[in-house]
Amino acid sequence: MKKADEQLLTLQTEAPALARCLSPLGRHIVFPQGIPFQARQAANVPLKATIGQVTDGEGAPLPLASMARDLGELDARRSLLYSPQPGHPDIRALWLKRQRDLAGNPDVVTSTPFMTHGLTHGISLLADLFCDPYTTVVLPSPHWENYDLLFTLRARARVETFTFFAPDGSFNLDGLADALAAVDGKALLVLNFPANPTGWSPTPQQADAIVARVAAHAGPLMVVCDDAYQGVVHEPDLLDHSIFWRLASHLDPERASVVKVDGATKEMLFFAARIGFLTFAVPPGAEEVLTDKLNALVRGSIGSPPGPSQELLRRALQRDATRQEFSDVLSTITGRYQTLKRALANTSDALRPLPFNSAYFALIGLREGLDADALRRRLIAERGVGTIAVPEMNALRVAYCSTTPEALEHIIQAMDELAQEG
Repeated sequence: MKKADEQLLTLQTEAPALARCLSPLGRHIVFPQGIPFQARQAANVPLKATIGQVTDGEGAPLPLASMARDLGELDARRSLLYSPQPGHPDIRALWLKRQRDLAGNPDVVTSTPFMTHGLTHGISLLADLFCDPYTTVVLPSPHWENYDLLFTLRARARVETFTFFAPDGSFNLDGLADALAAVDGKALLVLNFPANPTGWSPTPQQADAIVARVAAHAGPLMVVCDDAYQGVVHEPDLLDHSIFWRLASHLDPERASVVKVDGATKEMLFFAARIGFLTFAVPPGAEEVLTDKLNALVRGSIGSPPGPSQELLRRALQRDATRQEFSDVLSTITGRYQTLKRALANTSDALRPLPFNSAYFALIGLREGLDADALRRRLIAERGVGTIAVPEMNALRVAYCSTTPEALEHIIQAMDELAQEG
C-alpha cells in the first residue's frame, strides 16, 4: 500500500471529518525520502556528511565573523544552521504550554504546534491541504482581505460570506448558520476573534452560542481559528483566549474538525519574526500524518522556518518577565482604545462606529450618501491622515495601535469634519 493511502486510512479512523475535507493535494502529498529525511535518519551518527551546510565538522557553524558578533548572545547553532521543517522541538513545546496556560489548561487532545513562516503561510498551508474548486470557504463580511487571495489563488476555492454583525450589533449567529446550511459538499469556516477589521471579540457566552451553531452543521467541515490577535482584549467580560478550545471540546470528529492558527507576530509583538503555528485537535496518529504532509509542503516552498527568529522567541518564552512585558504594552493599547471610544462619543451622526472591543482596530461607518474611499483620499490630501477604506461596509478602519492618543483625537476630528462637509 502506498504511503499516501496508509495516511488516509489513519485519518479516516482518527479524524474522519478532516479526512473528508482534504483536497486532492492534501490526500496525495507525502514527505519525500530525500535529503532532510535521510539526514534525520543519520542524526545520531558521529560522522555526518548529509546536509549541505558549512560547519566545523562537529556540528557548529562557521559564520562570517561580523555576523557572529552581531548575533550577540544568541545560540549560533540554532540561529545560523538549518531548522527542522516543523521548527525546533523545544520551541514548539514552549508554545503549546503557552497556548494551554492562556486557556486555563483545557482537557483537550491536540497536536504539538507546527511552526510556519508567519500566520499567512500557515493559512496558505491549510488552503493547500483542504481547499480545491469543490470547497466552499465561509467567511464573515467584512473579513481580512488576504483570505480571498489565500483561498482562491492556487486552490481556487469558492468563497461565500455572511454579514458579520446582526442588526442589533451582536455577532450574526443566524447568518453563520444559514451560510453553513447553504453549502453543498465540504466547507471550510474561518473564525477570527479578535477580528480584523472589526476589532470585535465575543463574551464567553457568545462564544458558546457560536460553537453551538458550528457544532450543529452536518459536515464535512474544517474550522480554522485565526488567532492572530489572541488575548488582545480591552474589556473585562470578553473571551480572552481562543475559541479553538471550546470547538475542540464540542465538535463531532465524524462531521467537523478544527485547527488553530497563531504566532509571535501580534501575540509577542514580533512582527518581523515570521513565526506562526498550526495546532490541530487530533489524536497522535492523525498528528503524525498531518506533520508529514506539512513537512512536504514546507519542504516544497520555504524549506524551513528562520533560525534567528526562533532563537529570540525561545528566549522570550523562557523568561518569567515576558508575560508582564506584554501586559504593559497591552495597557498602552487599551489606553488608546479608550481615547478612541471617547473621541467617537463626541462626533456627529455622519460617523457611525461599528461595535469594537478588542485587537488593534475600529471600523467607522459613514451615513448614507458618503463614500468611504472618497473620504479616505480626502483625509490624505487635505488633513494628512491615513486610514483604510472597507467598501463592503462603507467604513474606514482606524488602526489605533499605531497612533498616539493625541493623534487619534485629531484623526477622528478630521474625519468628522470632512464627513459633515459631504
